[in-house]
Amino acid sequence: MKDVPALRLAVTGAPRTGKTTVSTVLSLVTGLPHSAIEHNATVPRTNRKLAATVEVSVRGFERRLDSEARLTSGFISDGSILNEWAVAETRRRTRQTSWWDWLLRPREMPYRVFEQRFLAAHAGIVARRANLNYDAFVHLRIDPETETEEDLVERRTADRLLLDILHQSDLPCLVTGGAVDEIVTQVTSLCRLPQVIPISEAVSAALPAA
Repeated sequence: MKDVPALRLAVTGAPRTGKTTVSTVLSLVTGLPHSAIEHNATVPRTNRKLAATVEVSVRGFERRLDSEARLTSGFISDGSILNEWAVAETRRRTRQTSWWDWLLRPREMPYRVFEQRFLAAHAGIVARRANLNYDAFVHLRIDPETETEEDLVERRTADRLLLDILHQSDLPCLVTGGAVDEIVTQVTSLCRLPQVIPISEAVSAALPAA
């Protein structure tokens, strides 16, 4: 493992773009550790008003910071520390709320104002931290064949939020899509990463797990 490069690579993308599969295959191929957080860290644990946005984004950010800080060399991050903020901000922006709702529930207004201001401030924090945590990004495009009316708006909103932050970053970012093996081949070539095992073998190992 001493020959594995100290590259900290983050794989980002909207929900269901294949982040876990791609990051797992990259980890298997290159020998770099796979960094991820458990699913329950991104699930609201209470029924409090801001549990699905403020609470989840903070908890996910803390978990990722802790897990990635333990990896003293390179790693492949599944989602990156931008992920939970993007999910929370997407929930806020796509929430179906009308002026009639505000009239019927005026006590909700302070919560929503705080939520908006908190997530705006949190965006700056995760963006600055991402520039310190990673050396490069791989952003996975949404495959048109996976788009459905049920979550189309949510996925496109998350994609746009992530791309906006990545475009403001000074770090290199590859925006790509397609078959997993093609993506991994492209990334390993551009980053000049070693191949511990063949890509086809890593894909076969990762897909059942994903």
